[in-house]
Amino acid sequence: MLCCREAIRIMKDQPAGHVFNMDGAGADGSPTPRFAAYGATKRSLSQLGSSLQAELQQASVRNVAVHNLSPGMVTTELLMTGADTPTSRFFINCLAEEAGDVARFLVPRIRRVPLDSVNPLTGAISPAYIKYLTKGKAYSQIL
Repeated sequence: MLCCREAIRIMKDQPAGHVFNMDGAGADGSPTPRFAAYGATKRSLSQLGSSLQAELQQASVRNVAVHNLSPGMVTTELLMTGADTPTSRFFINCLAEEAGDVARFLVPRIRRVPLDSVNPLTGAISPAYIKYLTKGKAYSQIL
């Protein structure tokens, strides 16, 4: 929250600014056993982003937007600590991606946000939500 606040404070005086928050497991409200704090913080990002965006609109700040990124399941040390059952290993094998693969998908879309998110009528920057692992993609990878 503090980083978002400070970034927005600086960006307001620039031609345009974009804050990107990265959600993860638990962002949709699903439980994250053994990682409750992680899941709770990821769930809160959507509310934080929409609240900050509302504050920007109330202050007539049109050159800054708060966006969310959803990388899906990325192979990390944290993820692998949860790979202790056959079921968890199955889902990790089906759904987890290497960080480089996810970055190759997300980065070009992040770079397009300044072009794609400007409202032509108001000039305001609209928030974006960029997802790597959608439900449809997850289902197809499991099947």
